[in-house]
Amino acid sequence: MRVLTSLGAVHPDQMPFDVAERKGIGHPDSLADLVADSFSRRYAHLCREQFGVVPNHWVDKVNLVGAAADVRFGGYDIRKPIDGYLFGKLTEHLGGTRLPLADLFGEVTRSVLVEVLGDETVLDHLRLHINNTAGTAVDHDEQFYQPRTAAAVREVLADESVANDTVLCAGSGPRGAAAETAVWLESLLTRRDFRSRFGTGTDVKVMVVRSGAELDVTAAVPFLPGAVSTWTQYRDRLDAVQDELGNEVKQFLDSLSLPLGEARLHLNTKDIPGRGYLAPFGTSLGKGDCGAVGRGNRYNGVIEPLRPASGEAPAGKNPVHHVGKIYTAIAGDIAGRLFAQLGVYADVVVAARNGGRLDEPAYVLLRSDLPVGAAGEAIAREALGTAPSYHERFLGEDPIARFRDRASS
Repeated sequence: MRVLTSLGAVHPDQMPFDVAERKGIGHPDSLADLVADSFSRRYAHLCREQFGVVPNHWVDKVNLVGAAADVRFGGYDIRKPIDGYLFGKLTEHLGGTRLPLADLFGEVTRSVLVEVLGDETVLDHLRLHINNTAGTAVDHDEQFYQPRTAAAVREVLADESVANDTVLCAGSGPRGAAAETAVWLESLLTRRDFRSRFGTGTDVKVMVVRSGAELDVTAAVPFLPGAVSTWTQYRDRLDAVQDELGNEVKQFLDSLSLPLGEARLHLNTKDIPGRGYLAPFGTSLGKGDCGAVGRGNRYNGVIEPLRPASGEAPAGKNPVHHVGKIYTAIAGDIAGRLFAQLGVYADVVVAARNGGRLDEPAYVLLRSDLPVGAAGEAIAREALGTAPSYHERFLGEDPIARFRDRASS
């Protein structure tokens, strides 16, 4: 492993402008990520409990296809249910035991939707499908795909404790004011107490643009069709949300201790008289929008197009050796440690080759605002030394809790 360093990284708040976006926890893309990660975690735990191992699997292609609905002030009618698709390669049998993939997918999807949306009626409008592509190929031991015993899984995984792919994974130091504001506001808007007071849902989207000290904040806030019976009532509720958020945003920006001006706040900007943002179950998944793994927030909880990012979609990847998941997390860890221990802001890229040791990727690139020296290289090597056991962290984290915890990262 070569650790390469250079100068040139710039903290977002030191740039003349910045932009960030946060997709709400009820956005279809966020829901797809949560279903995929929750399924992988439940599958892994089930196999560990029964067999003491985590067999080969990946489900990072979950898709959610929205319902066809007629939506109006005061209510809605569902004409076609939501379809959930689990695409992936999973070990379906271990020895003579068949793993309950359909039952697991059903339990996980229903649990995620109810917990995130807070509306059990969504379960009356849900169909689920699994397409398991499991088979064998000569680039792996046959029992990597179709193990006959738990011992065989342990033996094969011992040989397969290497990078499963050639990847580039990126992470950066602390979020800037734009990103912090976007994450904080989404967290506020999707709180259960906030939603119950205003009759809103969890499929919010927040965009924050900072130009100098000025912040421009745009948010889409869905209302439950049954909570607003007329356009006038909808507008009254939206105005009440605007008034409350104005005070909350000001207090939040003051807490950042940065020389920021007042933020301009825009809500539901596509509205025209008689037409507003109504969403069955509080999500646009209830009215035709679709979700796919990898199209939501980045691993650090926000979308920041001015900072480095890989094309990896961590959700649903096998936590044991899928490096698109492991190195995405570790790249962020390295950047966080460089800031916490050395006071250095850095962009970190881990470049790995298929077949390389998990704790020895080909290259680690550290681009920082100040020199990191030997201490920075040591931090990177120490963090990557945890890669072979990093799956324990993933398996110990509830994906929904992790999504919400990003608000305080």
